[in-house]
Amino acid sequence: MIEEISGIGGLKIQIWQDDFQHALDGHPEVTLDRVKIALQSPLAVIESKHSKNACLFYTLEGVDEKTKERTYFCVVVAVLGGGVGKMETAYETTYMKSGKVLHGKEE
Repeated sequence: MIEEISGIGGLKIQIWQDDFQHALDGHPEVTLDRVKIALQSPLAVIESKHSKNACLFYTLEGVDEKTKERTYFCVVVAVLGGGVGKMETAYETTYMKSGKVLHGKEE
């Protein structure tokens, strides 16, 4: 395990080397600092439509001045139970997925 982060609602989120490397392999924009910020201070947390045991933690990264397109950073967390979760992957995106909003607001 690389680190355990205290997320919202007291969820302890584990970051394992294999999962972090998987995210990094497909998305070179991923850094440990960006993951930690998203987990500790998310703009929104959305329940995954694919699994009620997964949540998407989003931060707003920026807005393009010309196109007004937003850039978000998303960390996917599997909820294991007992107040523990683990990071599955992370990536940049231009939208937040729809679903049940667990924290913050859907944009």
